[in-house]
Order: sequence, then C-alpha cells, then structure tokens
Amino acid sequence: MDNKNILISGAGIAGTTLAFWLKKFGFNPTIIENSPALREGGHAIDFMGAGYAVAEKMKIISALKAVDINFSKLVFVDSNDKEIGSMNYQKIKNFLNGRAFTLFRSDLAKVIYQNIDKAVEIIFGDTITKIDQNEQEISVSFKNGTTRNFDLLVGADGLHSNVRKLVFGNELQFEKYYGYYTSSFTIDNFSIGNNAFSMYNVPYKQVAVFSKSGNSTTTFFIFASPEKLSYQHHDIERQKQILKSEFENCGWKCPELLSKIDSTTDFYFDYVSQIKMDNWYKGRVVLVGDAGYCPSLLSGKGSTLAMVGAYILAGELKQANGDYKTAFERYEILFKPFMEKKQKSAQSFAKSFVPKSNFGIWLRNKLFKLMSSSVFSKLFINQFKDSELKLKEY
Repeated sequence: MDNKNILISGAGIAGTTLAFWLKKFGFNPTIIENSPALREGGHAIDFMGAGYAVAEKMKIISALKAVDINFSKLVFVDSNDKEIGSMNYQKIKNFLNGRAFTLFRSDLAKVIYQNIDKAVEIIFGDTITKIDQNEQEISVSFKNGTTRNFDLLVGADGLHSNVRKLVFGNELQFEKYYGYYTSSFTIDNFSIGNNAFSMYNVPYKQVAVFSKSGNSTTTFFIFASPEKLSYQHHDIERQKQILKSEFENCGWKCPELLSKIDSTTDFYFDYVSQIKMDNWYKGRVVLVGDAGYCPSLLSGKGSTLAMVGAYILAGELKQANGDYKTAFERYEILFKPFMEKKQKSAQSFAKSFVPKSNFGIWLRNKLFKLMSSSVFSKLFINQFKDSELKLKEY
C-alpha cells in the first residue's frame, strides 16, 4: 500500500472518525489538534441516517446509547415559562425504528476518540504553520518549531480550517453566511427540572435549555443578524458581550442564564455559514467534514455527515491501495453531489429557521405539534434518512 503516513489536522468528529478507519484499513494516521485536550461542550445534535450506519460499522452504537440524552419532548414556552406548544420527540424516534440518538457533540466526539486504536499518535496543543508539498511527500511545519514529512495531509479542522487557509486560500472565498449567530455553554448548579428541551422565542431570537444529569444545564442561543458582526474570532470576552446585549432584555430565563456566562468553561460562539468549494483536494492535501463542505446547523446533519465523509475517504484510499489521486477523485464523485443537495436543503430552511414575528412563532409552534402525528412525522424525518446515499463496504 502506498502513502500510508497520513497527518490529520483536527481531533473533532471528522478527524477522529477518519483516524479510526485509516488505522483499521492499514494506514498510519497521526492527529494534530490545536486545543490542549478534546473540546468540551457544544449543543445537542440529532444522530441518525447515514451517520448512524457508519457508527454501526464502527461498533460504537452501545457506547452512543449510553450517552443518549433521550429527552422526552421539545417544549415551547412563553415568558412565564408556560407551555404553548410541544413536539413528542419519542414518536419521531419510533418512526425511525429506534435508529436515532440525541447526543451532545462533545459526547459523540469522546466516544469516537475512545475507540481509536491506542497506537495512533495524537498530538494536542499544537498546530500547523506551513505546508510544502511535492510529487513525493508533504513537509509540515508545526508551531512548536519542528518539521515532519508525511505522505498525505487531511484538513479536518472545521469551519475555520487552518489547512484550508494555508493550501486553498482565504476563507471568505468559500464561506457563505446565512444571517445567524449561535452560542452554547454549560451552567453548573442550575436545573430546569424535567426531561424536555425548553425553547423560548421572541422575534429574531431563540434560546433553548436542557438539564443534564448532575444538576447542570446546557444552553443554546440563536439570533438573526443581517450583516456579520465585528469581533476577533478568538476574542471570547467580546463574544460574551455580544450575546448579553442581544438577550439580556428578552425575558424568560435569559437574565439568569447570562449571569452564569463568566463561570462556564465551554463557551462557544460563531456565525452560521456553509463552506462551498469546487474541489476538496489539492495535490496531496484533502479536506473532510466542515473544513470542506460545512452544511451548517441549518441542516441538522453536520456531525453525522462529517463521519460519513471520513468513512468514504478512508475507504476509497484503501480501495485504491493508497493511490491518493484516484481516491480523492472517487471521494468527491461519490459524496459531493449528496453534500451539495444537503447544503441546498439547508439553504431553503434558512429564512424560517428563527421566526421573525410573533405570528411566525405561533405558526412554528403549531407546525411542530403536527410533527408528532404519524403522517407529518414521516414527512419530517425523510430528510434525515439519507436513503439516497448507499454506503459501500470497504
């Protein structure tokens, strides 16, 4: 097998899934991650469809089931915390024959990480500063001052991919902003006391909370912004200020939730965008997950499709015996049309993602209630089945 030594930038869901499969298929993957440890926090995700099928192949279903938050329903509340609408989520799961979980993103990443072969080298707290490639290999310089050679390099480092910037160019040429910002963080010693997601809306803004075990609560904020806001990507304090200014006068539990923001250890804030590229590879460098084709949270599929893309990329490298030119081309042919369809579907959802009026909030609540009925549930979950994508056995 050719080109066995492969560097993966990013220890998120795409990177760890790729490392799992590359090692299983006989390659020698190395992961480098800028953070000092696995990232904590992140909002809850629906885990179903093709991603569930990949997890079955990885034999991690039982581990995922153990961290499934298994919430009962989605409840819409008014400023007095009175229920004004709901959706029975257990019925949705039943229509999928139980092949669905609701997971916190960090829990999914942790399960995958724990199932990687222990022989895989994983470097935390470092990042790539320079990439040089030729016909024979890739030379990669790291922030710690060292330089190492690899056969291939995979950018699995998310929406703001460092590898994509170094090899393909500035993010702005690939990124499409969809008019929303999102934030999430965990609060300790705070509980809403039930097994439901509680969601509160005012026009252009939405916040949801869910109490986890151990008396902690995760929050999920979204607000509309026609234009991008001015702040540095790593300026956490400025991001917290923005979130406070958007929600502190919105009522409900917002003041109390925001009062805990400075004590949280997993604060996340970013804009909602997609990444669209003509090609996902250049020479010996290839992108996987959000780095190459971020569908955004509008799709509800980012994490699961990152796993699917990683599986296909690793499988095509195996099938081509390490011939990266053939494998990268096949990876695109098999997966790119599917991802473009998912991105387009998410785009159509963008305008209605957060209701812009009180009437829109009322209408959304009524529609979600209908989702609990069998007819509407089946229509709703069809987009999550990924039935048009047939995974190969590698």
